[in-house]
Amino acid sequence: MTNKRVRHNLENLGFDKQFYQDLDFNKLSEFEIARVVSVHKDRFTINDGEHEVSAELTGKQLLNSNSAFDYPVVGDWVLAKLHNEGDFSIIHSILPRKSLLKRKTSGKKIDFQLIAANIDTVLIMQSLDSNFNLRRLERYLVMVNDHNIHPVVLLSKSDLMTPKNIEDRVDKIHEIMPNLQVEIFSNKRVNGLETIKNLLSPKKTYCLLGSSGVGKTTLLNNLIGKDVFVTKQVREKDGRGRHATTYR
Repeated sequence: MTNKRVRHNLENLGFDKQFYQDLDFNKLSEFEIARVVSVHKDRFTINDGEHEVSAELTGKQLLNSNSAFDYPVVGDWVLAKLHNEGDFSIIHSILPRKSLLKRKTSGKKIDFQLIAANIDTVLIMQSLDSNFNLRRLERYLVMVNDHNIHPVVLLSKSDLMTPKNIEDRVDKIHEIMPNLQVEIFSNKRVNGLETIKNLLSPKKTYCLLGSSGVGKTTLLNNLIGKDVFVTKQVREKDGRGRHATTYR
């Protein structure tokens, strides 16, 4: 990992000074630093700054893991060993996290669902139609602020509302948190997308949260500039959407 180009590529993925400070450099002769970019149950995809590689945990990790916190989540930095000429890898440890986004699961037993790690900014997305829900927004804000992550609210489907109705809803949000940044946009008319693009800075990590049907996948495709992710139509009856993503 002394290769400057590889180090630069890792920094482009978000590997900053804090991670360098927590790193045991003696392990770099044996392992590679990589970031978890997707999770498929007990399988992972990691990026080492140059390639994306399939990965699994060591048997020791699986045996010693006592809770969800012991497993890698999207955004984690890990130490991994490459095999089969770089086509496959084994994750040996997780580097200390600077933030961990999680939420309580339903039920009497207190348990958590881990969403993502090492997030700088969370984009909380609601649509301005029937999906708009202040109580749900408050729950998201509590979850984000508990972990010292910067929140930004995105309100989609502005083409369905009058300017007065939009203003009223933004005012209600600012009654909860006066200084909260709120951005209005429309995927359909492509209004406000440039403002959202300008929110995104290189070498930073963002997480997009929101209910199904608010337009998260369409927003991602619009920001990328092509249809990378599959979208699904919302139901006309109640305006609710169906999950288009089957992995983290």
